[in-house]
Amino acid sequence: MGRKKLRESLKIKEHDRFPSRVSGYCNWESIRLIKAILSHKQLDMFRVTCFGYFLDVSDMVLSGQFYHHILLRECHVRDVDDTASTLWFYVGNEVIRFSAMEFCLVTGLPFGDSCESPSNLGPDNNVSDDDMVKLALELFLDMTLVGKDDRNAIMYWTLQLVDDLDVFNSFPWGTFLYVMTFDSLSTCVVGRDDKYKECLESLAKRKAEKYNVYGFFTAFQVWAIEAIPKWAMLGYASKLTIFKYLVPSDKEIRKPYWASIDQSQFPIDPMIVSPEKFDCGVDDDDFEVDVQEDIDNVEGGC
Repeated sequence: MGRKKLRESLKIKEHDRFPSRVSGYCNWESIRLIKAILSHKQLDMFRVTCFGYFLDVSDMVLSGQFYHHILLRECHVRDVDDTASTLWFYVGNEVIRFSAMEFCLVTGLPFGDSCESPSNLGPDNNVSDDDMVKLALELFLDMTLVGKDDRNAIMYWTLQLVDDLDVFNSFPWGTFLYVMTFDSLSTCVVGRDDKYKECLESLAKRKAEKYNVYGFFTAFQVWAIEAIPKWAMLGYASKLTIFKYLVPSDKEIRKPYWASIDQSQFPIDPMIVSPEKFDCGVDDDDFEVDVQEDIDNVEGGC
């Protein structure tokens, strides 16, 4: 596919790109708190839960400009399967995919057919030795995985869910968190190019658009580091080729989380289109030119 068609497929054209200030709420401080509060026995209990392996993850920091300049390169794609919820980005003269498959490989979280909020989980008034572990699971889910504003209340159904550890551990967290993350990533920059141009035309003092990203967006950052070779030069990845999509290792193929996802629904190659119209409805650190230049250099001047 030619560069011209790929450029035409960009949701936000190159000449319409704008500076931004991006905020997010995936707070990895929860891991430090859990390790500080739980006893050795309770930490061992936490490790055997569905989130236990996250205890070994190093602190992750949101790179707002990195997110922003990847999101500016999203392409219009004619979905082969509307249920796939896949994002495609034009980087380095290649179109790369972020889908539930990449999310699954990066996070190790299980997927399933349904992620509806459970009901009829009756109350349990018994105080057990598991209570601290349950609270730690809720803390990690709320502070880190869901990535929501700290001022918002926690989801009541997750409190009910965590009271039954068997049900909590078998819940398809990958499906739930990917849907939340996809919904945020696919809408957070929509229409903001027009808003920024309006501000410039009105001479308003606005140096950058501001927006938030929600969900487990840390997975998006890890995926991009693995997929984009420029970051190998900075010591973040080990490959020098662009990966259109991530491929599981032999070890990962044997993992239960990989078996939980239907791989057949995700297209390997996108059906790029040049849109005539695009719905720009929007619901909702300092801009650094060198980030823009870094990615442009990867693209070979495209």
